[in-house]
Amino acid sequence: MQVLKVLELFLLQPLVWLGLIRSWLTARQRVTYERHHYRSAIEARYVESRNFFKDGLGLGIIATIIGLLLGLVVSPVWVVIYELLAVLSLLVSPWGYLPITVFGLSWLIYWGFNPHLNRVAWQLQMHGVTTVSLSSGLVINGLVILAVILAGMAWLLTRRNTQLNSPQIRPDQRGKRIVRYRWQQLLVVPMGVLVPGDWFHATMSWWPVFQIGSHSYSVLLLPLLVGASVQVYKQLPKLAWRRLAGGYLLLAGATLVLAIIARFTVLGPQWLLGLMGLMMVATWLLLGQHRYHDSHQQFWYSDTDQGVRVIGLRPKTPADKLNLSIGDVILECNRQPVHTEAQFYAALLQSPTYVHLKVRNRQQELIITETAIYSGAPHELGIVLFTDQED
Repeated sequence: MQVLKVLELFLLQPLVWLGLIRSWLTARQRVTYERHHYRSAIEARYVESRNFFKDGLGLGIIATIIGLLLGLVVSPVWVVIYELLAVLSLLVSPWGYLPITVFGLSWLIYWGFNPHLNRVAWQLQMHGVTTVSLSSGLVINGLVILAVILAGMAWLLTRRNTQLNSPQIRPDQRGKRIVRYRWQQLLVVPMGVLVPGDWFHATMSWWPVFQIGSHSYSVLLLPLLVGASVQVYKQLPKLAWRRLAGGYLLLAGATLVLAIIARFTVLGPQWLLGLMGLMMVATWLLLGQHRYHDSHQQFWYSDTDQGVRVIGLRPKTPADKLNLSIGDVILECNRQPVHTEAQFYAALLQSPTYVHLKVRNRQQELIITETAIYSGAPHELGIVLFTDQED
């Protein structure tokens, strides 16, 4: 019962609802664009909003087990700074949001505020809030939390349910139409941590409190922002996301190793904050390397004069059985050459229950593929092509 009450209070936090609104807006924008440009949505469900709760809760359980088993203690002042900064970032920059940046900036602000902590300490203690000065132990705990965020981002990038591969047609610098694939997902993960003092218990007698020696610690579900917004123009999205996830996982492991090493050294908090800043810079460099690698690939998801290019495949449709990939070019449909989307659907109507395709794949190989389709509904084949009209 106590656990449910703690979770209920977590759900009442403004950051959780702002994160949900941001996820809903992301899903709505995607579905609206797909319906406008491709006649129907590639994925009509608002999966970004569904994943916000489902994946957020799943990651939260794992993060809470890690936080409570390791006894991660955080400062109440840092928690307030982090949540205020996260809320502000969602309000000011909801689309270009990066959780790692907010997390690092919160520690930088906390470090700058620490010399002035004594001025407000007595006021906080009057209300049962125990202040904690910046120490090596707190920063080490911050490194562990940072590793959890990075690992969570890697996990999200490899999950099939979050790989929507929604195409967006954009003009390049020369006016040629190309396709961008964007991955956007945000979670607010409830991570169980400890805060010194019994302010929560004094206010709500049912709140769980741990007694370690002569010190009391209350359990807090810290709302951690996990997610990112990344894009590709030239790579297969699922391969690009997998590659980026490997980089995040490597950074998570490196951050955890630094935290373990720091536990057995006498480094001061300033040096440990420097290590945290180093991991932030490494994350930015990883994203920069991702963009650089994508820009130096040879393949573009562009319009073509020879055939029609596949830019999307709707799940659970006959297209699943055609062994197609985004980027493939359909040269013939039902043995008729096609050069536009209109020609493709005209040829498709020649055989309303079966489709026969001649395709050139990304490796420039010619393949033949065929499958049965829904009788009388060729538009439900599930293949999304470059539209004929200019966008």
